[in-house]
Amino acid sequence: MEIKFGHMPAESAWKLILQNYYLYHNKLKRFKQYTYDFLIPDDKRICEMFNQTTLSAEQINNYHDIFVNEIYNVADLSNQDENITKAVQHIKELIEKRIKPLLPAWDTKLPDTLAIQCAYGYGAGYKEGDNAIINLRVSKNKNNDYGIYLTLAHEFIHILIEQSIIKQYKVPQDLKESIVEIIGFELFDKQHRLKRFSNSFTESYITPEAIKSDLPSAVKKMMTDYILLQQNQKNIVQK
Repeated sequence: MEIKFGHMPAESAWKLILQNYYLYHNKLKRFKQYTYDFLIPDDKRICEMFNQTTLSAEQINNYHDIFVNEIYNVADLSNQDENITKAVQHIKELIEKRIKPLLPAWDTKLPDTLAIQCAYGYGAGYKEGDNAIINLRVSKNKNNDYGIYLTLAHEFIHILIEQSIIKQYKVPQDLKESIVEIIGFELFDKQHRLKRFSNSFTESYITPEAIKSDLPSAVKKMMTDYILLQQNQKNIVQK
């Protein structure tokens, strides 16, 4: 697997901001528990854009021109280059040592390529597939190489299990994030797990042994019991 990283050009960075705008307002309700500042550059005009629930074509074109001509600066996206290089090296080492031996037990494979694309904001997103992508938002990211490494590792786990496990068994968002955190803690030298992704239900199934021997079966069993639990709770409410 080839891993490379680069800085999003202005038009690509704008498309991601606009995509995140639509996701924030129309689709991903889970974003609403956070402020939108992690998705955008540190500029009051883009904040103004995100504060509006609808935008006309004229407004979109206006904000596009402001971003491309006045805000975008590749220097904003290069401030973590050294830390990314260190993080990628560490991830490569752990892939060889810990991930490759588990691929058959996860019914998955490594992507052919992994492109790390630096963008505005902080945090990250991913696109799975043979040519996988991690959109790493770096302009507001103050992390050192270890913090960047944890972010990349988290997204990489998502990429590995998205098709063969998460989509296969229709795992909901909260349980998906919990699974990824458990795997990261077990395999990627995480010092602690994020509390917002903790889930005692998931932890009963995604054990260290399950991760190493048969992760899909563990998730399948978890989802069977989860659906039954949801149905029982629904029946109780209806009585």
